[in-house]
Amino acid sequence: MNKKFLLSIIFLGTLILLLVGLFFFITSRTLELQKANEQIINLIRKDNFEEAAILIDEIKSTEKDKDFFKKFSFFPLIKKEIELSQRLTSIKENLEEINNGTFLLAMIQQQENPLFILNNFKDDLNYLEKYNLDWVETKKYQLENWLSFLGQEKEKNYLVLFQNPDIPRPSGGFIGAYAILSFNQGKISFSGNNIFTLEEVFLKKIIPPIQFQDVGDRWFFRDLNWFFDFPFTGQKILSFYEQTGKKPDLDGVIFVNPSVIELMLETIGLIEINDYDLAINETNFLSFYKKQIQEAAKPAPLREEKELLSLFFEEFQRKLKKSSVDKLVLIPQILKKKFEEKEAQIYIIDDNLEYFFNSFDWTGKIKESRNDYLSVNFSFINEGFVEDLREKEVKLKTEFTSNGEVINYLTINALNFSSNQRLLENYIKIYLPKGIIIKEALGSYLKRSYNADQLEDIYNKLDYHKDEDLFLIERSTIKDEKNGIEIYEEGGKTVVGFWSQLSIRPFNLIYKLPDNWKEFSSWETVVQKQSGQEIKFSFELIVPEEVSMVPSLFPFNQFIPLDKDLILDFKRED
Repeated sequence: MNKKFLLSIIFLGTLILLLVGLFFFITSRTLELQKANEQIINLIRKDNFEEAAILIDEIKSTEKDKDFFKKFSFFPLIKKEIELSQRLTSIKENLEEINNGTFLLAMIQQQENPLFILNNFKDDLNYLEKYNLDWVETKKYQLENWLSFLGQEKEKNYLVLFQNPDIPRPSGGFIGAYAILSFNQGKISFSGNNIFTLEEVFLKKIIPPIQFQDVGDRWFFRDLNWFFDFPFTGQKILSFYEQTGKKPDLDGVIFVNPSVIELMLETIGLIEINDYDLAINETNFLSFYKKQIQEAAKPAPLREEKELLSLFFEEFQRKLKKSSVDKLVLIPQILKKKFEEKEAQIYIIDDNLEYFFNSFDWTGKIKESRNDYLSVNFSFINEGFVEDLREKEVKLKTEFTSNGEVINYLTINALNFSSNQRLLENYIKIYLPKGIIIKEALGSYLKRSYNADQLEDIYNKLDYHKDEDLFLIERSTIKDEKNGIEIYEEGGKTVVGFWSQLSIRPFNLIYKLPDNWKEFSSWETVVQKQSGQEIKFSFELIVPEEVSMVPSLFPFNQFIPLDKDLILDFKRED
């Protein structure tokens, strides 16, 4: 055989063996990558991204592996698995940047295109759509809403109102300050001042709720949180704001209690206003805030010091910009916690965004209940800045009678009062299911009655305007002089309203619910807390001897802090 031909055969055979070996090697490596990708996808399908992220790190290709796959990426299978692996890695990295404070820092520092992280995350999720993963659909839905809230398409502006729950109102407390929070393609800006600077440009004279008419003849921003249902309160505030003519146009309202700012100051450190030798931290913020509001309420010639709230807001924003990532990463956790505790509430005009935030239970909306509902709201209405710091107790006893009736016994008390607090009086609004029948009320009274027609005539002559929502509520109010209460509808509930001096005499209410408990296999009671109020709550359920209820972990007949809304669900075992 020709030597040259033999060499050619050997060379060709060797080449074929090398190609076959390379083929099997590439196939093996590709199958390994494919298997790893499938494991990650399956973990995501089980809504377990934490383990998926660990696996992504474990199988992350080295630079040598990347070069290897890059050389053979012209093969469709290899190309597909490489892209999937890259997308999964990108999702993990984007989530880390969102969760570790990098994303928030970019927004606060107004870096160029801070929403890039979210949009990149969204693109990667779009790529995974073909795998029909619920986790992906959920994250996409959340991203779309956050992008809208953060002003991706157009600038979004939100009115932030700061409350003092020590002067309680149904939606929280006396509103002392405001700020405009703006998002322009993710870039944050923030500025504010005391509430009186906003009220100065509100020229329209609105008749206030009757309960306020002994302390003022106009309805102002400071007292607009007269309704427990926060979406309704938010709409009312926005309607008043529109009449000021101030810009920018608003997209929503956010209520914030002092505890939110205190916890943020504890995280980022003290705020210094050097020109006035002031250092404000979590321990003295509340006293600083209250003093500023009290000074701002005085006529200009009587003010003892310069209004510093606007400077505080400026320095607060500057401090955030200078904060380290390890501090900023805690801010979203703080806000989430405070929304859950109802120390912050949000209302958005856009129905989709409002529904989105309501899914987190952040909107302060009155909840529906299958059977029973309760929310006790305290208001302290005074000409000055006197505060109500007493500890409140609310006790509800539900009795299932043998004939199927449901009778509730409600007791409200105020404890731990000092001598100068003993005579404090509250206007209390109790939100109950529609169709209740009042049997007895003790410890309540009504103040002097106004002749609605005469009052309206006087206000008309003085060029005052009535608020239609408030007017309808007050016009439909039924006064029960015998029990010292008034009854009306608000927020889809029956409201029992009255004045009471709880430190002298507790309030007791006995009422019958419209439902027959024998018609239900389970019983649900929803109890909603009032924002900013530290209330101790106790619940007791009394049933006939022949009826057995499924044991519950709820501590019956014991006072517990009402630090969040409660849903008490009991099942019958007959």
